[in-house]
Amino acid sequence: MKYVLTGATGGLGSQVFKHLRQLVPASDIVVSLHNPDGAPPEIASSGVEIRRGDFADPASLDAAFRGADRLLIVSYPSIAHELRVRHHVAAIDAAKRCGVAHVYYTSLAFGTGSVAAVMQAHLDTEAYLRQSGLTHTVLREGIYSESYPLYLGFFDPAEGADEVRVPHGDGGIAWVCREDLGEGTARIMVQGGFANETLLLSGARTLTLRDLTEKISARLRRTVTLRIVSEDEYVQHNRGKHGPRGGEEFLRAWATTFKGLVRGELDVVDPLLQKVLGRELKPFEETLEEMLASQAGVVEQYAK
Repeated sequence: MKYVLTGATGGLGSQVFKHLRQLVPASDIVVSLHNPDGAPPEIASSGVEIRRGDFADPASLDAAFRGADRLLIVSYPSIAHELRVRHHVAAIDAAKRCGVAHVYYTSLAFGTGSVAAVMQAHLDTEAYLRQSGLTHTVLREGIYSESYPLYLGFFDPAEGADEVRVPHGDGGIAWVCREDLGEGTARIMVQGGFANETLLLSGARTLTLRDLTEKISARLRRTVTLRIVSEDEYVQHNRGKHGPRGGEEFLRAWATTFKGLVRGELDVVDPLLQKVLGRELKPFEETLEEMLASQAGVVEQYAK
């Protein structure tokens, strides 16, 4: 059985690689990288095969995916809708040319019919994958616990703010840590099955943004409140901050996330991930505690 992974140097993909390496021999794993010479030590020294595969170069994808039985396409890290879909389509087309037996795609947990801009490229990719004729599994990965600042008004405890501003409203999110998602994804690939299914990998319970501010207040021993503001105020408050995520185009698009939140798009718990792992999931509070102790660069890392 030959497993080919894309995105193995990223946040989720690195966790998939870590756990897949524990489940199958190194000789069964191929890592596709756009720059093999830049492979991190944990991949370069692992004994797996490394091939060049660049989403912008279809011929390289053919070479990277050759002989794959099970292929993981990790979604391309960009907020540019057309670019993201184009790269995903290139990977799916290459998988079809190479005769890959089963394709796994990392989607997002907002679900079908989502109004969130961040979900639209995923929905387009899911649709293309369904009509491709390939045996596939869509993995709607839950919202990372580690990404909570992005959903909580770019919250940074170092700034000392006593108020968090978000547009449109609040709602529950089934937070789940990235390592649990990575391990679950790896185990699903090895386990097999789930042909032509869409799976939701969620946390074990939901917490609202207001719940988060209460937990943060208790941990920091100062009151942090949640305030629902207009979209214009949200954009104005964050414009020019957070690097490229401080641009109006990004902020307007990201504001639609909260419309989805109000609709309950993330307020869904599925027991599948816990069942696949055979253990309890890491509680959100543990991740929060770790991050409040060391939070530098969180917004920049997860605002993709």
